[in-house]
Amino acid sequence: MHARVAAGSGAADKATPRRTASDVKSGRPGRGLFVALLLIALLEAALHGDALLHRLRSVFAAGRALDKLLYVQSHRPQLLIIGNSRADNGFDPATVLRQLPPVFAKTAFNLGIPGADTRVLAGMLDRLDSAAALGPGGIERAVIVLDEALVQSIDTLGQEVFFGNQGRMLADGQWHDALRASFRLYGYSSNLRQLREPGTFARFVEAMRTDVDPVGGGAALRSGYRPGFSGLQDSDAVRRQEAGSSAPPSPVNVGHLWRMLDLLARRGVQVAIVYAPLANRDVLYIGPRTAASEPFHRIAAELAARGLAPMVLDNGAPRDVSEFVNAGHLNDRGAQRYSRLLSGALAQRWNATAP
Repeated sequence: MHARVAAGSGAADKATPRRTASDVKSGRPGRGLFVALLLIALLEAALHGDALLHRLRSVFAAGRALDKLLYVQSHRPQLLIIGNSRADNGFDPATVLRQLPPVFAKTAFNLGIPGADTRVLAGMLDRLDSAAALGPGGIERAVIVLDEALVQSIDTLGQEVFFGNQGRMLADGQWHDALRASFRLYGYSSNLRQLREPGTFARFVEAMRTDVDPVGGGAALRSGYRPGFSGLQDSDAVRRQEAGSSAPPSPVNVGHLWRMLDLLARRGVQVAIVYAPLANRDVLYIGPRTAASEPFHRIAAELAARGLAPMVLDNGAPRDVSEFVNAGHLNDRGAQRYSRLLSGALAQRWNATAP
């Protein structure tokens, strides 16, 4: 009888094996999911501040854009040059100041943001305005470098995720972009895929270890100007920029252009607009009137009606291709000459409008 009991007890033990501590842990997967969600939330929160993106300024274009914006916000140059990559490579603030009478400006900075459109630039101006950086005692004059891309929807570098105004996105019916700007890991995910490239990943690892300035130097070096050289600009962005030059303007981005100008006017910032120099053609704002150029001619007419007729630096003269890296971007030799031309044009314009 005892044997049967023992046998029965052994059978019962086999039927209901004892649970170990590891079995208990593995039976509660929610804990791991919670940790994963917490890490994602922390990373998302970090992307809504400046520290992480600025740390990665040598890795992502948006980080370099933030580096420039933070410099302008803290140093408040009297003259600000605003635009996309054609401004970034096209105008050296030091050369502009050397030729410009000091009465107009003693400090200047190039806020050219490669890949940016007016939605990105308007968001940056909003931030500068929130910091009380616009107007007397701060940024008193601004030059907007205008090309077709500035008013088209071509931001290929995801910078609207960080600098676009979410409220305006919603007002403009850009619901998906507002969502992307609200959840930045999602909105910037296509750009984060660049980390699969060995060179980009190596820069990422180095940037996480120590401060690394972007290619061409940090914002303080050359006051934001980055000399153009072969391979500097993202080749895909350059191709899209030139191939899409005849695409119609985005009504939303045209609206952002007017908002930028209205904000600068309210803050007492004196504005001048200059057309970006191109190697093999004129910008559509001044080219022959065609179906493709007509919307740009209307923008030029509205600018003139506001007293902001854009300046043409080379007056239609044949361009020297040796001054260009590619069809739309100047090298340093070209930038120095066009910077001197800009100085002369600004002095003439602002002398004419002086009280």
